[in-house]
Amino acid sequence: MEIVDSSLSVSEVNRRIKAKLQDSPEFKNFWVRGEISNYSQTNSSGHMYFSLKDTSSVIKCAFFSFQAKNYKGTPLRNGMEILVYGSVSVYEPGGYYSITVQKIEEIGEGDILLRIEKLKKTLAEKGIFDASHKRPLPKFPKRLGIVTSPKGAAVEDIIRIATDLNPSIQILISPCLVQGDGAENSIIEAIKEINDPKWEVDVIIAGRGGGSFEDLMAFNQESVVMAYYHSKIPIISAVGHEIDRVLTDLAADATTPTPTAAAKLAIPNVSDTLIRLDEMEDRLRSALTGVIRIGKEKWLGVTNRVVLQNPKSFLEPRQNHFDEIMTKISLLGKNYLVKKQSEFQKFEIFHQNWKSYLERIQNKFKLAEQRLEHFSPLGTLKRGYSVLRNTNKQVISSVRQIKENETLEVFLFDGKIQVEVKEKN
Repeated sequence: MEIVDSSLSVSEVNRRIKAKLQDSPEFKNFWVRGEISNYSQTNSSGHMYFSLKDTSSVIKCAFFSFQAKNYKGTPLRNGMEILVYGSVSVYEPGGYYSITVQKIEEIGEGDILLRIEKLKKTLAEKGIFDASHKRPLPKFPKRLGIVTSPKGAAVEDIIRIATDLNPSIQILISPCLVQGDGAENSIIEAIKEINDPKWEVDVIIAGRGGGSFEDLMAFNQESVVMAYYHSKIPIISAVGHEIDRVLTDLAADATTPTPTAAAKLAIPNVSDTLIRLDEMEDRLRSALTGVIRIGKEKWLGVTNRVVLQNPKSFLEPRQNHFDEIMTKISLLGKNYLVKKQSEFQKFEIFHQNWKSYLERIQNKFKLAEQRLEHFSPLGTLKRGYSVLRNTNKQVISSVRQIKENETLEVFLFDGKIQVEVKEKN
């Protein structure tokens, strides 16, 4: 009972914190340097709200219109580095503190945003974001892999949507940190683990729910981007955000603005699929029924023809016509043969006459040959005579034409010889 009596209400705690902070001189009228993020401005009042951040921390700021009207510098925007002059104030109902800004001095573009833009350009030049690298998502995955914090609302949303769309879907969670110290390595190891073939994962959703620019910084780290890029399994980037895209969105095979949208993209609606299959089945059945009906009509049209009802009625006139043609062909053939036979007999008579003529010519030729051979020098030589000729090719017909020791040629029937004259009488 004593504990209850001495307890503080939530309002009292916030009231004491507000008094401590707002009454402390060290939290009044100071300059703070940082980079703008989550910038917004109300249309009605003109108040500006933004966060001021560095590499490890962030603080909310409010630049009310009665002070903001005195600011004449470059319009505020995310990534802009500025100097803010103001005091800490506590919003008691909400239990959070912020800086009430009195004036702003412009410095330049923030180092964090510049570093991200530079990394984005470098990775783009290497082809990390090229569309040619991106793989299509499986149409009907059996096992879904989730890389996110196991305690966040994102994982619950993904599981709920995925099981609603497909109650039989298998889900495997690879837990990791999604912000703060160690988040970078944790995300990388979770993606590496879910890629192990033993898990047989078909598609991966990797990301987290919404958050400030600073909360999403792990998904702008080069090593995390490369883990998305090198994933062997198609991966969907599902980092909840409204304006700025994180670099992992560009490296993933697909990207969605929320984990819920990622689940809807990865998992087909089984009910819709079954309905479409039923519709396709009905259309196919209707089409087949139509084809069968048309086929039957064609078949009946064919079978009802006279030619099929009484084939003889179709064949008999054609048979008669065929017989007539064959008769005509036979007569034409006989007439042709008789004509050719008559022509052949004439040729035979001509052949006999020509043969007799050739025989008479041949007999005359043989007789002339015999006469020619009788009077031919060769005929004389055959009977034992010879012809004598000197070296000047002169035929010797008298002894007076011959000189002693002269060489002569003697022509016989079957050749010639050379002789030397030893003596003449």
